[in-house]
Amino acid sequence: MNERRPYRRPMPGNWWAKPPYRAYTARELSGVAVAAYGGVLFAGLLSLSRGPESWAGFVDFLKSPASLLLHVLLLAAVIFHVITWFQTLPKTMPKMIVNGEAVPPKKITRIATIFAGAMSLALVFFVLGAAQ
Repeated sequence: MNERRPYRRPMPGNWWAKPPYRAYTARELSGVAVAAYGGVLFAGLLSLSRGPESWAGFVDFLKSPASLLLHVLLLAAVIFHVITWFQTLPKTMPKMIVNGEAVPPKKITRIATIFAGAMSLALVFFVLGAAQ
């Protein structure tokens, strides 16, 4: 009888709190905030589909101090998520060569972040213009 038993390195229960994994854990947890905000938007869509009374209740909820605090916290988490997402971009894509030279990773991150910010502002202006 030959039983295969691969080696499994012992891993402490708090591995996620150790310095090499702390940034990874924070970034992944910020993804939960992105999903939570998607849930808020979905709840708004459901209340809109249920009629004016339901929508008015949702809007009243959005005006509450708890909702405003929630939105500030979610905004901070989403901004952190976006920044860290674009910091991983140069590590996951093939090396970019422009005019025979490699584009520095920080430049790729900066351009992608600026582009995402510009597109977000364009979307805000579009929605504000459509609302009037």
